[in-house]
Amino acid sequence: MIHHLFKLCLLCCFCLPVMAQKKANELHFTSSQRQLITVYKGNIFVNGNKAFVFHEDIINYPSKRNRLVEDGASVFLFLEVNGSPKKNKLYVFRIDHSLADSVLTAISSDVKDYDHDGNLEFGGSEQAPPNPSADTIYYVPSRFYEIRKGRINFDAALTETTDKKVNGIYMPDAWDEKGTFQLIPKPKKKH
Repeated sequence: MIHHLFKLCLLCCFCLPVMAQKKANELHFTSSQRQLITVYKGNIFVNGNKAFVFHEDIINYPSKRNRLVEDGASVFLFLEVNGSPKKNKLYVFRIDHSLADSVLTAISSDVKDYDHDGNLEFGGSEQAPPNPSADTIYYVPSRFYEIRKGRINFDAALTETTDKKVNGIYMPDAWDEKGTFQLIPKPKKKH
């Protein structure tokens, strides 16, 4: 009897935690407005209603960047998706009642206050191809967004600061007519 009880206890100790883990293709969130948001097999459900369908399931379910962000009365769902062969992306949705409205797509990054202005930002830049020569580099433009007053807006100041830091200069129109990276002189190192 004790031997069987011991086996049952061992079984419970090892099997229950495994059974309690989230499925690999499923996410669950609850907003402060009591909206139940489920992401399952490439579908977004809000309060049980199918609110958005991806053409294919490219969501990176285990990513810690999948999250809800609330600002004022606005609820935003951030989902990291596979951007292969380029960097992963963040798909951002505004959750309103039982709807999931696609707001924008950005380079995947943590959502945090990068410039210490009290607002959350996210974004970044693609990876540039290797430098073509020792004295030039490709200008790698970034694009950052800020969550403020319940809205998501382009953060021009953070984008410019980041581009100057990475590239040595800021070019507001960084893409050439073919949509490729532009060559610039390699920035001089500051001593």
